[in-house]
Amino acid sequence: MKLRRKLNFCRSCNQCDSSGWIKMFGKGTKLVVTPSDISLPADISPKPTSFLPSIAEIKLHKAGTYLCLLEKFFPDVIKIYWKEKDGSTIVESQEGTTVKTNDTYMKFSWLTVTENSMDKEHKCIVQHENNKRGIDQEIPFPSIKKVVAAFDSTKTCVTDEISPLQLQLTSTSAYYTYLLLLLKSVIYLAIITFCLFRRTAVCGDGKSSNRRWRKKVNFSSSFIVRKRIS
Repeated sequence: MKLRRKLNFCRSCNQCDSSGWIKMFGKGTKLVVTPSDISLPADISPKPTSFLPSIAEIKLHKAGTYLCLLEKFFPDVIKIYWKEKDGSTIVESQEGTTVKTNDTYMKFSWLTVTENSMDKEHKCIVQHENNKRGIDQEIPFPSIKKVVAAFDSTKTCVTDEISPLQLQLTSTSAYYTYLLLLLKSVIYLAIITFCLFRRTAVCGDGKSSNRRWRKKVNFSSSFIVRKRIS
């Protein structure tokens, strides 16, 4: 960086810096001027979020893609690259464009690991001027084989846990089904008993009425006969 004399350096239309020096930057240097009306958080270093490859991708394409999302950093000048865990060579990767979100920025980078490197661990390295203590961030990623092994282990555990649960649900369902059938049987028996009792009562009343009517008719007939005789 070189320093040269200058006559005047204007920061805005109404403010000028007459200190007499101007900073000259080398090729590729980017100068970021933060507006005074922007309120930035205390920590504006990149916040990483890791995404591991899906099992479907691994089985279908015999490859896996690691994705590293970096958020809430400022300024937007950032460098991202990938390496093997114990290697020094930069591995070929891809990255998206830097996107502004409110007053900070976000960016993502991804690495596709082929079948030949599925047993190797990798790391995403992030260079940014606001990293803590000025040290590059290193985000570790497990090997594809470990991802598959962890998935298979989780699947086995879930299956073992579901089997007793399914057995318990089946037993509970059978128990409540039995209670429901028993309740329906009791209700049905009560209805049948009530109908039979009512029918018996009605039939009994009918017989009593018939007997009374017959006695009355016999009494009337005998009265009429006697009257005629007399």
